[in-house]
Amino acid sequence: MTNKLYKAVITYLGIYIKTALYYKCMSLKNVEQNMNVSDITLYLKCPRKVYYSKRSQKKRSNDNVSYVEHLLLKEFGLRYPQLLEHFSSKADDMKDIIQSEFNEICVELSIIYASELEGVSESTIMDAINNIQVCIEDVSCNIKGMLADTHNMLLVKALCGMELEPVLYGSKMKVSGIPAGMINLDGSHVPVIIKTGKCPEYGIWADDRLHMAAFSMLAQEVHNKPIDDGIVIYSRSGCIRPSKIRANDKRQVLGICSHIRKIKEGFLPERKQTPLCEDCEFLESCEIKYSLASKFF
Repeated sequence: MTNKLYKAVITYLGIYIKTALYYKCMSLKNVEQNMNVSDITLYLKCPRKVYYSKRSQKKRSNDNVSYVEHLLLKEFGLRYPQLLEHFSSKADDMKDIIQSEFNEICVELSIIYASELEGVSESTIMDAINNIQVCIEDVSCNIKGMLADTHNMLLVKALCGMELEPVLYGSKMKVSGIPAGMINLDGSHVPVIIKTGKCPEYGIWADDRLHMAAFSMLAQEVHNKPIDDGIVIYSRSGCIRPSKIRANDKRQVLGICSHIRKIKEGFLPERKQTPLCEDCEFLESCEIKYSLASKFF
């Protein structure tokens, strides 16, 4: 091979490698730009959770009662639609049916959430079950109250036909997500989310509204139709709350998405100490970062 040909081959290979690396980097960048609605809910809890969850930081064990309660109530909420099919407002055995369903969930939980419950002790699971058991009375009472109101019949009928956990993707937002369900309410595709915490006296919590708005934005892109409604199931209390989604809710979601992308690119949000920090799975990593930063600033 002549020197001239050799140099030409080397030059060509150099260009080829640089081009390949460029497109690989662009591909990785595009993948990184995609996010999930779970990133948004994580951000609403604490922006730093997004930072640590994307960097494989060491997590604390899930062997805590509140985490298992969350799984129990999530599964409980997913079964509300099939429970509603069996009830009327005059059902005398409503509490018994709800109790039977909850007992079934307790048996099946370790099968459905095998990965999530890995390393969680039996005593932790039993404590969580006992804590949720005391909620059965409230769940029964609130569902019965909902069924007694004739204005709710359209919603109840729609919930009975709920599509469970559909996958949604919005190419414009570059966001994907899986709501608890989608229902057809008066000709509109309406997202349903499940919340396992305390139910507000009226309406829904502000963060829940943004969570719901994110799914409505994905759904309206998928179905090419405006969607301004959503449903929140508060499974701990048996309350099912419909709510309107406002333009400002969607505006806030877009702003949060922008902040999340900055965090994924390496920006570490300011640490805010709250009572919830003690149960955070990233507490150890967060305290180390905070301690190091405090030495310099």
